[in-house]
Amino acid sequence: MKMEKILKIKIFYLLIFLSSILFISCGSKKIKPIPDADTQFQLALKEFNNKHFTEAVTEFRKLIFNYPGFANIDSAQYLLALSYYEDDEYAYAIGEFKKLISSFPSSHLADDASLMIGKANLKLSPKPSLDQTYTRYAIETLKSFLEDYPESDLVPEAKNLLQKSKDKLAQKAYKNGELYVKLGYYQAALIYLEEVLENYPDSPWMSWALYQKGEVKRLQKENGEAENYYRKVMDEYPESKAAQKAKERLEELK
Repeated sequence: MKMEKILKIKIFYLLIFLSSILFISCGSKKIKPIPDADTQFQLALKEFNNKHFTEAVTEFRKLIFNYPGFANIDSAQYLLALSYYEDDEYAYAIGEFKKLISSFPSSHLADDASLMIGKANLKLSPKPSLDQTYTRYAIETLKSFLEDYPESDLVPEAKNLLQKSKDKLAQKAYKNGELYVKLGYYQAALIYLEEVLENYPDSPWMSWALYQKGEVKRLQKENGEAENYYRKVMDEYPESKAAQKAKERLEELK
């Protein structure tokens, strides 16, 4: 019994000894300190500048979470959104740009963020033959930008993007009209061609919409009306390809 008791005591102290070694060993490992706000911002910025956008998202999120009172927190939020944009994650980018505008409406980056929402929607917009919901979102956003930031130096770019967006909708409407002309559904064709003429007067598809209206009238044997449209194309868009086609049609009708 005495030997058994001694053995238990030895095992007890051995366990204490091993536990102390383990404690010292774990304690010797240095815990990586959380960098201060400026250091964290530089880490995130470095990833962004190196085009490591996924890593940049992670680092900017750390900064925003750990240091919500950081002096340049709006810049961090903008760069987080821009990292998503550059990584082709446009839906996430839109959400983060919106967050900047709502959280920091007086930020010097608010107009940039608003414009980027429009650009991101255009990136999500597919070719004209497909659904153009995102193109319409882009138009709404860009119109809001022009209303909210009329003095911004980004206004010329916004106007250009807005026209590009409208041209895309005009192209879709025109192509639908052109298709219905080919199929012989003339009333349906005229609806789409009128949409171009009424809603997109600055579009390059205007001349073609007028030409196709002339085609509809020609195919319906209303040659006088057809000639009027052909001449209108030639008068208003003399340098266009549609004008050349209209001239050829007029010669044929003679």
